[in-house]
Amino acid sequence: MGLDDPFPLEKCSGRVRGAVLAEFQGRCPTIREVASISDAQWLTVPNIGPTTLEEIRRYIGEAPAEQRLQNLPSMDDGELLSRLNRVQRELNVIATAIRARVGSANYKSEERK
Repeated sequence: MGLDDPFPLEKCSGRVRGAVLAEFQGRCPTIREVASISDAQWLTVPNIGPTTLEEIRRYIGEAPAEQRLQNLPSMDDGELLSRLNRVQRELNVIATAIRARVGSANYKSEERK
């Protein structure tokens, strides 16, 4: 199985299948695309926890090691831009969550006064 082959959704549990399809807007990604998402990023996706992440990484690990190492150098501009956009979206989600928590904590702090 190579990095440019489709990610084997048919072998995955329903939870992993649903999370991967949701992350890629309903389309079946390549193994390379799934591998390009860091563990930390996957853990921010709904229904992805350590066990489901382990399952995803197991299928990525089936690709030959030399192909896994070629991940970044062989990305074209479109793939890099797509990855950048995904990272920016995730950062915005994290920043919004942090602002909400800080705002909530400040509000609760003021209520106690």
